[in-house]
Amino acid sequence: MKLLKKKMVLLGDGGVGKTSLINRFVLNKFNEKYIATIGTRVSKKSMVIGDSEVTLMIWDILGQKGYERVQWASFKGAEGAFMVVDVTRRSTLESIEGYWIPQLYKIAPGIPLILLGNKSDLDNWEVQEDDLRLLAEKYNMEYFLTSAKTGENVELAFRKLAEHMLGMNIATGKENKQSKEVRTVKDALDYIIYDFSINYGDINDAMPIVRKQAEKAGVNIHTPDYDSVKKFIDLLEEVERSFKGDEEARELKLKRLKILRKVR
Repeated sequence: MKLLKKKMVLLGDGGVGKTSLINRFVLNKFNEKYIATIGTRVSKKSMVIGDSEVTLMIWDILGQKGYERVQWASFKGAEGAFMVVDVTRRSTLESIEGYWIPQLYKIAPGIPLILLGNKSDLDNWEVQEDDLRLLAEKYNMEYFLTSAKTGENVELAFRKLAEHMLGMNIATGKENKQSKEVRTVKDALDYIIYDFSINYGDINDAMPIVRKQAEKAGVNIHTPDYDSVKKFIDLLEEVERSFKGDEEARELKLKRLKILRKVR
C-alpha cells in the first residue's frame, strides 16, 4: 500500500462552519459555539483510497477578508480546496466567486475544488440548491449540501476531494509576486502575522504562537484596533528574542511598528 500525504484547504467567509466541518470529519464532534480562527489551524486524518493510505493535512484558514498575505502563505502547496457557503447567508455564496476563488488561484491555479452548501439542517435558507449548482458548473466543481451538526455528506465530501487530489499533479505553490499596500489596521495586522510566520520559519508552526499572543494582546481579528496590534507587536518581540536574539528581535519590532504607524 502506498503512503501519501496531501494538503487541502477550507475557504469561505467567517462563520460558514469550516472549523465545525473539520471537527465533524476528524473527531466526529460538533460544537454550537463559534470562535473565529486566527491565522490557520491544521488537522489531519488518514483515509484508505484504492491502494493508497492518504494522510490529509486539512488547513482551516482565516475567513476574514483583507488578510491576503496570511492567506496566500497558507495556500502554498495546496492540492485541493473546499469552498464553503453558509446557505442561510447569500453573501457567503457571492464571496466564493468574488474573493475566495480569485485569491486561491493566484497561488494554486487549477487545483480541484468542491463547493459545500453548509448548515443545510437549518430552515432559513437564502441560498438554494440551484444557486450552488450554477456556481459549481461555472468552475467545474462538484457540490454537496452539508451539515456539520448532523454529519450530512461530510465524510462523502472529504473522500471525494481526496479522490480528486490523487488524480492530479502537486500544485506548484509558487510565490505570489503581487504586493498589497497597507491602508488599514487590518492590513497592518495581516503584514505582521505574515512577517512573524516567515521569520519563524514555518507558517503552520508559527500559528499557535500568533494565536496565543493575539489573544493576550486583546486583538479582535474582525475589527483590530491600533493599540491592541501595537501590544501584539511587543509580545511577538518577546517571543522572537528566544530564537532571533535581542538585536534582531528589536529590528523586527521596529519594522512592524513602522508599518502600523502608516495607518494611524
